[in-house]
Amino acid sequence: MWKRIVAFGRKNKAKYNYERQMRGENLVRIAICDDEPIHRANLRAVLKACEALPKDAVLVEYSDGASLLDGHAKNPNDIIFLDIEMEGISGLETGQRIRNADRNVIIIFLTSHKEYVFTSFRLEPFGYIMKPIDIGEINEHLNRAIIKHKEQHYIVDFKWKDKPYALKICDIVYLESDKRHINFYTDKNEYKCIGKLEEYEHRLSPYGFLRCHQSILINMNYIRSIEKDTIKTTLGKDIDMSIRKKQHCLNTFNEFVTKYRV
Repeated sequence: MWKRIVAFGRKNKAKYNYERQMRGENLVRIAICDDEPIHRANLRAVLKACEALPKDAVLVEYSDGASLLDGHAKNPNDIIFLDIEMEGISGLETGQRIRNADRNVIIIFLTSHKEYVFTSFRLEPFGYIMKPIDIGEINEHLNRAIIKHKEQHYIVDFKWKDKPYALKICDIVYLESDKRHINFYTDKNEYKCIGKLEEYEHRLSPYGFLRCHQSILINMNYIRSIEKDTIKTTLGKDIDMSIRKKQHCLNTFNEFVTKYRV
């Protein structure tokens, strides 16, 4: 299946993605952001020694939050190791700005103080690593991040009125069946094709999609909470959930969260 890098939600990233695709690049871009040169060099050396590091991975370094923000806007990163305590723009503020524009980038925070772990939950980080860093812990986080990255970058392709479409899985919030049609909903747009929801459930379930209703398949990456008969999404939209599927939804979502819990 075709794999591509995650959508940034901005024209410059879309253009950058397209250019990478046209060059046949399928590399993973990993950023290290720390204002201490010795810490950046140490983390780079540890990452290069990790078994989980892909052979085609590109490691880039940033010395502060401002340079990371500028660099990420021009050449988007897939995984970011971000120090929380930096001079100038803090890692938390940098992470917040990146998360506001790029929902799917994988952020792993580095910190010397455990209290920062709790204050950064709203940024939906993928993980936390305490300093001084340990190669075993880095390798574990990197391995999970690479698996997550691969899952995010599969695409679903279909046709509607003889026009081909290709949507990244990470951009699809949910699918809804309507008679013989399937409606795909992203954050901004809606797409349609002819098909059966069962077919897409079979294809997408391994990548975090949950059948929460007879006619709805939702991407669990967008679930914020599960209520009585409603699933609340991170985008502020409520999705109908069948009462008889509630326990199944709770169990499946808990397994999904546990898989990536830090």
